[in-house]
Amino acid sequence: MTTLLDKRALYLYEVASCGGIRAAAEHLNISPSVVSRQIRRLESNLGIALVERQGRHLHLTEAGRLIADAHRAQRRLDANLNDALSKMRNLKAGKVVVSVGDGFIDSFIHNVLEKMARHYPDVMIEIKTGIYYPREPHDMVIEDEVDIAITYGPVSDPRLTIHSFIRGTLCALVSPHHPLATQHSVSVEQLARHKLIFLPDVSGSQQCVNAVFRAAGMPPPPAYRCNLHSVSRRMASAGIGVAFMTAAAAHEEIKRGDLMAIPIDHPVARETQGNLVRRTGRRLSPAAGYLWKLMLTMQ
Repeated sequence: MTTLLDKRALYLYEVASCGGIRAAAEHLNISPSVVSRQIRRLESNLGIALVERQGRHLHLTEAGRLIADAHRAQRRLDANLNDALSKMRNLKAGKVVVSVGDGFIDSFIHNVLEKMARHYPDVMIEIKTGIYYPREPHDMVIEDEVDIAITYGPVSDPRLTIHSFIRGTLCALVSPHHPLATQHSVSVEQLARHKLIFLPDVSGSQQCVNAVFRAAGMPPPPAYRCNLHSVSRRMASAGIGVAFMTAAAAHEEIKRGDLMAIPIDHPVARETQGNLVRRTGRRLSPAAGYLWKLMLTMQ
């Protein structure tokens, strides 16, 4: 008898979540041929189609969706069971997975990780950062891929427990030698005349940038696009363009004098927010619960 929820169900779930076989393979760090072969074997064993191609896109059939949904439910049960057992044993070991946006990583390392290491020295902390995952951080929390995530920009979902905090004004980050460096604030019209460095549109900070330009009625094409805040800061400090984030996110570079943070003079850019999120109803392990409390102090 075929076990439906074996590793082949994971491949099917990732194809659905990532939007295709190649993206799923990249996320799993395996060859696309492995994903395709295992799904075909599962289809052969079950005697029913699980995926179908519509034009250039691959979609799950109704049977495929049933298996992917069952895998999602099983993973959630496994996560809840592991959390409950850890809580009962009050383990000082184990693993906590956290998604930390690149703009928050310095604060996380200095304000959270050092205390966490002292209190739970045997717990392994897995950090997912950067803008290259097929799902946004809060989606990974909902799917129990990560225990806790910290994100930028508005988030609203009844499946999440959300602690929001003021992150500060969205700024234009420029080299001290850039023409904008001497200004106390900068308008959207002025920014549009310079070379701009954008992040992927899934980035919370980039969504805020897009909203600012959209509200001003003048969305300009970027001169550069990269997928890490740290790379965009380095590009800005080299003087080749204008990056966008809060002064807090570029604290180290501003302190060293490598960058100037010029507040953007627009209502949408003022008082942006960050969010600490966890899945509602999930009982965190003692280590994850302690990490959550520490992260509540982040700004």
